[in-house]
This record gives sequence, structure tokens and C-alpha cells, in this order.
Amino acid sequence: VKAREWYLEAASQGHVQAQCSLGGLYDNGQGVKQDSVKAMEWYLKAATQGHAISQYNLGAMYDCGIKVKQDIVKAAGWYLKAASQGEVDSQCNLGSIYLKGEGGIKKDIPNAHKWFVKAASQGHVRAQFNLGTIYVEGQGGVKEDTMKAREWFLKAASQGHVASQHILRVMDRGANKG
Repeated sequence: VKAREWYLEAASQGHVQAQCSLGGLYDNGQGVKQDSVKAMEWYLKAATQGHAISQYNLGAMYDCGIKVKQDIVKAAGWYLKAASQGEVDSQCNLGSIYLKGEGGIKKDIPNAHKWFVKAASQGHVRAQFNLGTIYVEGQGGVKEDTMKAREWFLKAASQGHVASQHILRVMDRGANKG
């Protein structure tokens, strides 16, 4: 409760991190009654000032339809703002949106690839797995490259990603048969 008071005072004066933190308190019901509408209001105040985590949070709310109508176009817009600032989860989520091509966003494998590379290069395990999948299948103008696929699957597997570990075992079995 005390944290909310301090955050509210700072947030009301335009402090961007306090606005995001206050949004988080309402989003998660920490010390306050959970309230997605208030969470969204505070995230929006911070996001419009360029706060990447708040932009990501808004993107996720629209992406998943959390207390708002699901809107993939709005989600992608917020993810793009955050991803452009290097926010790794936004980069991966934006890549996923382009990979699937849904909700008014056209499937765009080269763009998905671009964002997955940015996130995967920062160690994002899901982005590493997705890159491996794009390379192993040779999707959307990205050439099939088993060695690059293996490299990304290894990076994800080394972080405990079970699906990547499984794919590597299958790839090894296939290589040993040849």
C-alpha cells in the first residue's frame, strides 16, 4: 500500500518509471485490487513517453486480449515501438506475429526473421528456436540452412529448451543414417 502511494505521487508528476510500476501493481494486484483498466491507463501514460517496458505491456495486453478486445495490429504497433528500443520480448513477439500472419498483419517471414535474429542474439530462447525452425524448413525466402538451424537449436537447447533438444536428437539420428 505504501509503495502504491509513493508510485502514485511520482507517477502523477509524470515520472515514467513510476507510471510503469504503478501499472504493474494494478496489473498484478500487488498491494491493490487487481484492475486491468487502471493498469492499462498507467502503462499508456508511460508508453506514450517512450517507456519500452510499458509499450511491451500494452502490446501483450492487446496481443492476448487481456481486458481489452484482442487487436493484433495494435499489439504489433506497441511491440514495434518497444522492439525498436531493444526490448527483447517485444522483438520476439513481433517476430511471432509476422511469422503467423494473423489479425490483420500479413505473414512476412523476412521481417519475422529480422526480429527473431535481434532477440535471439540477446539470448531469447523462443526466438532462437523459431530461427532454427525457419532455417530447417527454409521458409518465406529464407534459404534452408541445416547448419544455421542446428546452431540456433543448440543455443536454445543449451538453455534447457526441450523442443530444441528433441529436434537436435532427431537431426542427429537423421545424420547418422545417411
